[in-house]
Amino acid sequence: MKRQFKSFVAKVEMLKSERANEDKNGLMPVILIGIAGEIPSKTVISGTVAQRMGIYEGSIYLFQANEIESDPLYGRQFNFMAISKELSAIETLQASDFVGKLRIVKVDSSEDFEEFVADTLQLENA
Repeated sequence: MKRQFKSFVAKVEMLKSERANEDKNGLMPVILIGIAGEIPSKTVISGTVAQRMGIYEGSIYLFQANEIESDPLYGRQFNFMAISKELSAIETLQASDFVGKLRIVKVDSSEDFEEFVADTLQLENA
């Protein structure tokens, strides 16, 4: 059954990995770092898709995600949509209260959920 993630708060960061490569338009992939709400464990987005979405590195947004057809090479995949403009610090706190504690759904294992201890997280430059 395909999963839908109705809303989560995440910060956009450049993917820093040896395996990260520029896409065909010369843009590096980004990764969504969960702050609050239920989020899939696979959150890498190509640089071109991120640019078309209007999301930028270092910014925080409210997102939705819908599972799409599985890829033989990459496995389960998700279509992400920013459902807000860039959030300010106050908006980030309000949105985080609204969507609830961060829960990361492991999409590549048989376990349903991994509870993430958000009490140890601190927002920087939000």
